[in-house]
Formats: sequence, structure tokens, C-alpha cells
Amino acid sequence: MKPRTVVLILLCLGIVVTSCKKTIHYPATSLTDYFLTLQVGKYATYRLDSLNFYYYGQLDTITSYLAKDSVESSFVDGSGNTAWYVTRYISDTTGSSWYAGETYTVTPSQQKIEMTEENLRFIKLAFPLQEAFSWTGNTYLPYAPYQDFFDFSDDSHLTLGNWNYTYHSVNKPYTLGSQSWDSTLTVLQENDSINVPILDPNSFASRTYWSETYAKHVGLVYRHTEMWEYQPPTPDGTQTGYKIGFQLTMRLIDHN
Repeated sequence: MKPRTVVLILLCLGIVVTSCKKTIHYPATSLTDYFLTLQVGKYATYRLDSLNFYYYGQLDTITSYLAKDSVESSFVDGSGNTAWYVTRYISDTTGSSWYAGETYTVTPSQQKIEMTEENLRFIKLAFPLQEAFSWTGNTYLPYAPYQDFFDFSDDSHLTLGNWNYTYHSVNKPYTLGSQSWDSTLTVLQENDSINVPILDPNSFASRTYWSETYAKHVGLVYRHTEMWEYQPPTPDGTQTGYKIGFQLTMRLIDHN
């Protein structure tokens, strides 16, 4: 076969192979476009309503307060990535006085945004920003991460590492009270329940629900979390039925 003929055949094969490849075009939006602006001095203020169960679930108490997440400084972590310190300032609902609560870290990259709070590491957002895309956002969590606070027994509250975070309503408008945003996305982290609503008070019940909504160029605007269990009364009647766990709602009220 002549050299020229071989070259022509190879060129034709290259054209055929290239034409068979499917090109996937991902949106140019960066993950950081949907997160708190990582720049010193930027902040977001939330109204937090926390429901806790006390006295073996006999008393349900809602505590409301304000939380202001403020970007304080940056540093280079052990992997050479730029990470950011964010301090959460706490106040009552009047906002008259603030005190520094916890400080958490945010580490962004092109593929994911990690957040570490209370020594627990989460992958909050992941690439690509596509409807129904999912990832294991709790992959770094240990077994029973909340055992120091609650004596959970349901496996969904002990083994959190296999949760599949999933995008919903990507690049869709969202309204929260008097506020509206043109482009948001929601991350459904977990939605699982047993015997909810509790129709049989003599049976075990459990609820796990984590969802966060982010607005473009703003960050987190709404979060709702439920993690609780209901233990039925003991057969001998020495212990009545009770709940353990918590429920938390965060609503954005201000940012710069």
C-alpha cells in the first residue's frame, strides 16, 4: 500500500472516530458562585430556629437566634489549597449584641467545596452543577458523628457516610418570604423516615431530612434539618414514649 493511501485511510478513520465521540458541555458557572463569597469582610446573617427535645422528649423547646457567618482570613492547607476561616457570631433575635461562636473552614476547588465544622468534614457542593447529579457528601464523616450529643439507635443516624447528596432545581428562581433570587439550586442530602407521622405510639419512629438551598452570588439562603428518633414506651410502663434529636431551620436575612 502506498504511503499516501495509508495517510488518507488514517485521516478518514480519525474523522470517523472523532464524529462518534459525544461532547458534553458543562455550564461555565463556578461552584464558588453559589457559596458565601470567600473574601475577608464578607458575611451572611441568618435567622435560626432550633427545636430540641428535653426531659426524654416530654418537652419540645424552640430556640430562636441570629447567626452571622463572617469571612475572617485565609490560609494554605497541607495540600497546598487556599482555605478560609469563617467565624459564626451569635446574637438573640434583636441583634443588639454579638459573641463569637464556632469557627469553621471552607476549602474551595474546581471540583468541590469542602466545609469543616466541629471537626466534621462535608463536601457541600460538587461539580458539575447539573440537575440530579449526586455525590457522597459525607464520605469523610466517622461512624456515629453525633453520639456525643444524642444516643441514636437508627442506622440512618449512625452511618452517614453513604448519603448521596443530589442537586434539584438547578438554576431556578426561589422565593423566601419577601426575598427572591433568579438563580438557585437545592441540595437534598437525605430524606428518610420510619413511622412518620407517628400513628402508632407503641412503635419506633425515625426522621432524617437535610436540605440546603443556595443562591448565585449569595450563598446559602435556606436550610432545613431534621434528625430525631421516637422511642416507644417500655412494656412494663416504667418509661413513657419519648423523642431525642433536633430540628433546625436557617433563613437568610442579610448579606453583603
